[in-house]
Amino acid sequence: MVEPFRTSEFAVTGMLKRTKVAATIGPSCSRTEMLETIVRAGADACLLDFTSGTPADWQAAYEVIREVEGMAKQPVAILARINSDDGRFSLEDAVKSGVLDWIGQQEIEYVTTSASQGSRSIQQVREALDRVGSTAAILARLDHGSNYRDIDSIIQASDGVIVTSTGLNELEKWSIPVMQKMVARQCQIGAKPCLVQRGVLSSMQHALEPTDGEVFDIANIVFDHADAILLGDETATGDYPTEAVEVVSKTVIATESLMEITDRPIKVGFGQPPNTAALAYSIRHILKMQEIAAVGVYSQTTATAGLIAKNWIDCPILALSDIPSTVRKMGIYHGVVSRQMKAPTSTAEMLSSTTSIAKQIGLVAPGDRMIVVSELPLHTGENANAFVIETIR
Repeated sequence: MVEPFRTSEFAVTGMLKRTKVAATIGPSCSRTEMLETIVRAGADACLLDFTSGTPADWQAAYEVIREVEGMAKQPVAILARINSDDGRFSLEDAVKSGVLDWIGQQEIEYVTTSASQGSRSIQQVREALDRVGSTAAILARLDHGSNYRDIDSIIQASDGVIVTSTGLNELEKWSIPVMQKMVARQCQIGAKPCLVQRGVLSSMQHALEPTDGEVFDIANIVFDHADAILLGDETATGDYPTEAVEVVSKTVIATESLMEITDRPIKVGFGQPPNTAALAYSIRHILKMQEIAAVGVYSQTTATAGLIAKNWIDCPILALSDIPSTVRKMGIYHGVVSRQMKAPTSTAEMLSSTTSIAKQIGLVAPGDRMIVVSELPLHTGENANAFVIETIR
């Protein structure tokens, strides 16, 4: 039995890194000790490939991730890949092999699926997950060139997308950079996470150092406003999985230090709850007028923190929830530090707990100001509709 992580023990790992890093689990990093070094090097999420293996293999890998989550004292989101881009392992195969049944019995934050039929693929997977009782969110892999003609409906139907080299390689070469930027922008407008998996450090499968072109590619992904970079063979089968994660993390931090992230005029939240979208947009502008050390959000869902994150504000976002899967899902959200807390019984308790956790993990210090966002009244299931500016004592 995997013990649940406890927020009070969590350290601030990778707090300076806004763009997240996800590592694919494979022979190179399946052992507990190696995976712990990868998480401490900057990995925020792990991808498990369910197109091969047995339930025993999946369970072992799952338990290693949850064990490392406790050791590293930070939430780790799990992404489960359930079909292949070439059609050799389909949704039907995932059902027959027991993959979906197994997912329904675990705490899996994301399921990734190749959108071979556009938004219809997403709907089919969502219906299959509902049948097995899974609450996992769905990330659509853009594994086909045709996905880019259907991108708006795919973003709308899914909970986020993954830009892959497989799909981009079907496009005309000169359009590839433009398409990546376009998808990231559309995801920002739609308030959905955008991950990029393009083998950005392929040379590091067998070399200790990246090429100049590879670190430029990582920087461009950050400039494109992607939420996370997903490493594949670099961590799954490569000779230097920890070093690959370190290279991405250091390049991300260096790139973000030069970005004017508070001056990006874009209307985020099309199709989202209008009050919450407006609240998130207003926070971005408050930060231009006042010194705010952090923004705290307490919610039972990821919606509010996601909308605020998509405005690319220039301070950390502390996202709190009493639901572990909600905390983990935000592991791929740009600029979000997610932690679990006990459900507050009053607004005063919520404010006190939020500021206390922010101080505990080093986001704020006495004298700092912090914006705290929540739904009022609490536990109504509504999206956030109010915020206060608290001075830390």
